[in-house]
Amino acid sequence: MKVLIVDDEKHVREAIRYFVAWDKYNISDIYEATNGQEATLIMQEHQPAIVFTDMRMPLMDGAELLEWLHLHFPNTKTIVISGYQDFNYVKPAIVYGGTDYLLKPLNSKQLIASAEHAFKLWMEEEAERKQSQRQNMQLNVLRPLYWDKMLSDLVYGHASFQELKLALCEELGLPIAAASCRVAVISMQGADCRLLQRFHGDVALTAFVLANVCNEVMAPHYSGYAFRSWQSGGELVILLWNAVQQAETVLNGINESIRQAYGVQVDIGLSLLNPLPEGLQQAYTQARQGLEERNLLQRDGRIHLCRAAGDESRPKGDYAPDMQLDKLRIAVLSGDLERMQRVVEEWARELAGLPLLPESSFLHQQEEIRAVLKRWRPEEEISLELCYDSQGLFSVENWESQLKSLLQHLSKGIAQAPDSRLVLEIREYLNQNYAQEMTLQHIAERFFISRENVSRKFKQITGENLSDYLTSLRVDKAKTLLQNTHLRLSQIAELVGYEDEKYFSRVFKKSTGVTPREYRKQEEE
Repeated sequence: MKVLIVDDEKHVREAIRYFVAWDKYNISDIYEATNGQEATLIMQEHQPAIVFTDMRMPLMDGAELLEWLHLHFPNTKTIVISGYQDFNYVKPAIVYGGTDYLLKPLNSKQLIASAEHAFKLWMEEEAERKQSQRQNMQLNVLRPLYWDKMLSDLVYGHASFQELKLALCEELGLPIAAASCRVAVISMQGADCRLLQRFHGDVALTAFVLANVCNEVMAPHYSGYAFRSWQSGGELVILLWNAVQQAETVLNGINESIRQAYGVQVDIGLSLLNPLPEGLQQAYTQARQGLEERNLLQRDGRIHLCRAAGDESRPKGDYAPDMQLDKLRIAVLSGDLERMQRVVEEWARELAGLPLLPESSFLHQQEEIRAVLKRWRPEEEISLELCYDSQGLFSVENWESQLKSLLQHLSKGIAQAPDSRLVLEIREYLNQNYAQEMTLQHIAERFFISRENVSRKFKQITGENLSDYLTSLRVDKAKTLLQNTHLRLSQIAELVGYEDEKYFSRVFKKSTGVTPREYRKQEEE
């Protein structure tokens, strides 16, 4: 707390300084003013919590100062010290919330009691203000999450529009008479890869940022509200209730804001006009359909309208990759890398020449390719992404390059394929039996090979010693048990394959840098 003493008599200011035990309340900053005008300047610069003030002063008297404080610093506590018991002086102290009215000459006990009362009152109110501030901060953090959940339930038909309508009107600006809506959907997984990369692949953070951009654009005209779908966490949903006829203009404005902020644009699926609230679910389904059926080969326009049944404006043509998949399977079985890459080149030419390549069809193709490659190299982690160019548009050339690189990577070590399969089986055996006593001899007998071959082949294929892999596996399992159970260390040691608790602790500390007890304590903090 800071204190201000306002009196045109020096000896009064000195008396107040002398009698009050400032140190008891950790008050080190005490300011003085000889009139109300000086006091207002000090208040604006230092914001003292407590003000002692005389009533009769030149330039600005105590009554004017009390009124000014009430207007500009309403939380300040004021103690009036006056040589007059006139009602005209007492009244402002009452009207503007003074905590006490003391008469001169000052009585030290009364002064001390009044000061302590003001100090305690201010501290109690300050504690309440801070508590309220913390609650408001928590509400501000939770508010977007609340609306993510409520609106997700609404578009999925799991919540009542009538129950939410008043809150939607008051908090989000939904017009009370709104009778129609449109829904737009942005897929975080399909959003321009550079945007996800900018946020280190964090889909939730990307959705949060994009929702903020969308809501900033729509806020001035209360056009709608953007939220992250709880049912499909990789989607951002935009509910439009104002300017529904100009929805594409609003969405293009959002995309332009994203471009200005992050240098990219995103693809947005847009529904037809639907009645509100009964058409909400249908609008959401239409928006997803518009996005899923968008033509990946389209170079102009990022807003993808859902086409009504029988709409002749939609490009015709169904893409079926079955023939190329068969060629890839045969090429993979041959083990001939050049043959595989020729299939990919032919496939890419076919894709580039298509009039229509719906995203849904292409994603299905990706899964089929992944299944072919996974059967070929089951021990490998295989993923295929939609490939974008510098403009954030799908690129056949980049897709071709990605698949060729993947095939080249998978082709390495083909000669060791039988060994790879054996090591995969050994690793799976360890994953299932890590809690049992495990020795090289035991594994060698289990797989009918020599002890030396077990170690050599495992290291050759995985790049890791078998014993290190087993230790790492057991320590990881122990971490899970330490985090999620209250089992004793001896029990955890036994469950992960160690009979000796002390030996288990030594192994755990060597692997993690901390003992099991220290690790559990860290996780509980």
